[in-house]
Amino acid sequence: MLNKRGLIGFTLVLMSAWLTGCATSPYQGEGKTKSDALLKVQLSSAEKTLVAQSPPRLIFAGFAMHSQSKAFRNDVLSAEKVALAVDPSAVIFKLDNPASGQDADWPYATNENIAQVLKKIGGLARPQDKVMVLLATHGNVNALGVNFANQNYPHLDSAFLNRAMAELRGKPVMVVMSACHSGSFLPLLAGPSRVVIAAAAADRSSFGCQFHSTNTYFIDALFNQTAPHEQSMVKLMDKAKTDVDLREKKLKLPPSMPAMSVGAAVKEWANQPLKNWMNVQ
Repeated sequence: MLNKRGLIGFTLVLMSAWLTGCATSPYQGEGKTKSDALLKVQLSSAEKTLVAQSPPRLIFAGFAMHSQSKAFRNDVLSAEKVALAVDPSAVIFKLDNPASGQDADWPYATNENIAQVLKKIGGLARPQDKVMVLLATHGNVNALGVNFANQNYPHLDSAFLNRAMAELRGKPVMVVMSACHSGSFLPLLAGPSRVVIAAAAADRSSFGCQFHSTNTYFIDALFNQTAPHEQSMVKLMDKAKTDVDLREKKLKLPPSMPAMSVGAAVKEWANQPLKNWMNVQ
């Protein structure tokens, strides 16, 4: 039998369940139905656009994989802004995992949906195109966290991500990971046609991922610079590393040591101003 305090607690639990409705799992209910519909729209729109346009084209995919910080979604928006400055007609994919009780306006960033988007891009992209991929989340060694409505789901590892991008081999791809220990992904993801950027070394944490943060420190330093499209990725990365280091020292935080790998076939791309990406090579 419940006492008064227990009855109040039980009522609050019921109210919470009612408010969150069917959005408590990314794999069932009305939320999944809506997410599937949103993803279908993005996939269909991308295919129509890329079929109608001739290369070179810019394709951007941003994945905010953790529901416990607004910074991850904002990281996607910051990167999208840069992509659209480079190419106003860029094809855009945006996936996100909502917090408990929030309605989703982007498809869910589950492992399955991320793989579906990357495989679709791989099938549509051509060697003259440029592909930007951003993954923003909490992380650990060889693990990018997937959290939906404050509940953890199986993480994404480098082998899974590499398989999902299999059809993109030989096509210019830039992968940016804003997560702790994301440098642990570099050995497997690095390749001749890839630029791979990590917010932290394999054995280091990154910062700025509190719930109400505007951006993670790394993405803020990398993409929220003045006129980033005037700079190359190499120069943006150099400045971001300096800015992050200064910010961490000021806050007495251990250095995150962001890292970058540039493949032999994309060195020219990584060293040219972003505004020139759409020039035919």
